[in-house]
Amino acid sequence: MGNLRDWLQLFRSHTSPLEMTITITGSAFAVGTIWDIKVLLFLIFGWLYHNAGYGHNSAEDYIQGYDREDPNKSHHPLQRGTIDPQKARYVCIVLVVATFLYGLFISGLDPAAMVLLAIITFSGALYNILGKRMKGKFIPIALAHSLLLPFAFFGSGGGVEMLRGYPYFEETVSLAVLLGSAYLLLQIVYQIMIEGDLKDMEMDEASFLRTLGAKLEDGFFRASPMARVFSLALKSLSIAGLSWLIFIGRGGIVPYALLCVFSATMLMLDDGLMRARKLDHSGTLRSMALMEVLSTFALVIAVAPFIGGTLNALLIMAFNMLYFVSLNRYLWGTGLIPRV
Repeated sequence: MGNLRDWLQLFRSHTSPLEMTITITGSAFAVGTIWDIKVLLFLIFGWLYHNAGYGHNSAEDYIQGYDREDPNKSHHPLQRGTIDPQKARYVCIVLVVATFLYGLFISGLDPAAMVLLAIITFSGALYNILGKRMKGKFIPIALAHSLLLPFAFFGSGGGVEMLRGYPYFEETVSLAVLLGSAYLLLQIVYQIMIEGDLKDMEMDEASFLRTLGAKLEDGFFRASPMARVFSLALKSLSIAGLSWLIFIGRGGIVPYALLCVFSATMLMLDDGLMRARKLDHSGTLRSMALMEVLSTFALVIAVAPFIGGTLNALLIMAFNMLYFVSLNRYLWGTGLIPRV
């Protein structure tokens, strides 16, 4: 059956901040601060959503045969035989349904939130079941990821407040939610189409990077010019969107300075990931982990003016780092670098 640690490993619970940050941000957009019970409720939703979705993904990838022989995943509980794959699938499906019902409850059956939640849940399940066979797998997972922000926004009453103030509602908040969602869309597209395909270049599965001309020959990775341009364009557009967010929120010099540091580091990491080299799996994972942390925290910095200021943004970052390091240590015995 497996113990608690085995199940949390299956759920990849240590990376829950990827979704918790989004739902916290979306809820804080609506209430204007992180110090509200709604923010806590949506933080819990983000945790449940991540664990249910990633657990389901782990189970499906194993049952369909993609991860059974992957030497880089021999440490996972399904590969070790500590959890029965069919039982894992059943538990994760039940958890997906429970997360959906919890989302309906905390959103107060808001119509916009209900529609978004339905799309999010369906898209996530579609990716988990068919993702390994779809070159366009980035589409369902991008929807499942980016729509979390407007779901938490409308579910926390953001849409209600906007309608009450019509036609004098704060249009900057609406634009900020749109920009934040667009940023998340670009982020997950990069994560799946660039990082995910690069991580699995050795595996026999659909790969957008290969479609763009990237190759792995005798362990040596070489990206085509088209792949490098596409990768750089995704990151550049993301950074531009965050700069716009700070501008419309009148964030001041501190958010701009932090974003400049984050952006420069992300562009350096992108160059390192896409340059021709002998593919080092562990080194690639380290770069990807840092890229995802910086990408997630860059959004938090950019939306600081809308969620109560830079201090609140820094508190979100500190909480998520503490959670990540603690869970990573408990589950895998490592610090900042996850085992994925």
